Amino acid sequence: MREEAASVVKRLLVIGYYGFGNFGDELILSGVQAELASLPCAATFAVHNPRQYAPLLCPRHDLVDRGDANAMNDAVRRCDAVMLGGGGLVQDASSWRSSLYYLGIMRWAALRKRTTISYAQGIGPLTRSWTRRLVRRAFEPMACVDVRDEASRALLAECGIDPARVTVSCDVGLTYLINEYAARPALPVQGPHIAACLNPRFGWTAQQTARFLGLLAAPSGATVDLVVLFPDSDFDYTLAVRECLGAPSTLVQAPTAELLAGLCAASRMTVAGRYHMAAAAVAARARTVGLAYDPKLVQLGASCGFPSISASVPPERAAEAALSASMEPAPNAVLSAMKTAGAQRVARLAAALNMDSNEPA
Repeated sequence: MREEAASVVKRLLVIGYYGFGNFGDELILSGVQAELASLPCAATFAVHNPRQYAPLLCPRHDLVDRGDANAMNDAVRRCDAVMLGGGGLVQDASSWRSSLYYLGIMRWAALRKRTTISYAQGIGPLTRSWTRRLVRRAFEPMACVDVRDEASRALLAECGIDPARVTVSCDVGLTYLINEYAARPALPVQGPHIAACLNPRFGWTAQQTARFLGLLAAPSGATVDLVVLFPDSDFDYTLAVRECLGAPSTLVQAPTAELLAGLCAASRMTVAGRYHMAAAAVAARARTVGLAYDPKLVQLGASCGFPSISASVPPERAAEAALSASMEPAPNAVLSAMKTAGAQRVARLAAALNMDSNEPA
């Protein structure tokens, strides 16, 4: 018989960069929702503009407007725990306001005696001393500290968090893609295709990127499918590349996770300039080359066996290296290990909140 404490349905408030139209963050939201649906808990997800979302699949889940201070205060008051729900929320490179917002909520929740949790969280970069102090204050009282990679655990250690308290799983979006789409069939396409997601942060000009893609496409006469996952930052750059590209091309905007995985599976090669483009390719067991715009993409490549290209390498040499590389799909053992890491993450969360991970309410 369950203990009485475990029979009470716990309520979580989950915060993340949800609702702003970024493919990766919406994928993470879907992944967190799927994982929490397996637990006997109710969950409120703080999102931008809740009205944009279709009704949620789990009847124990609901949404709150993250920009409504009164609604957020009420959500914290009603919950048992507040959780950083995946992604790279704790960083001060793109904006210090991001860390201040998320860590501030965690400190506020802890002061109100709510349990606080980090779930598959990416940490860093952290360039400011005050941000690191705030990280320590926010993470020290957490009941469960789970991060997505070893680099995040090391950075938390630099901030003063005992690494023995920190567990490493993997990205929630990656786990979701593997669980949902690893066995899906490829999209039906005519002729050879290359799927490419581009990112101006990588460092090449539009002309250099177009040169690289053209050289990849030339031997087989492939069509280049240009995928835009982050419209605000990547759309104009992708259009500029397309204008310079000699190979035939298509533009794929705002794909679903299912469409993206199918596109990667149908392509001769996936060029990943975004982390979750690489994740979709890994789940689809596609031949992949990464554009090393961020260490997290390089780390994913190292764990899954695909190469990453530095912007310091000329496009001609990069294309030659990509075409000559074996680029085998991620081994089944790697995908299986990531699924296991996700399941263990859910079990640790259940244990931290005294829930039964095998029996949803």
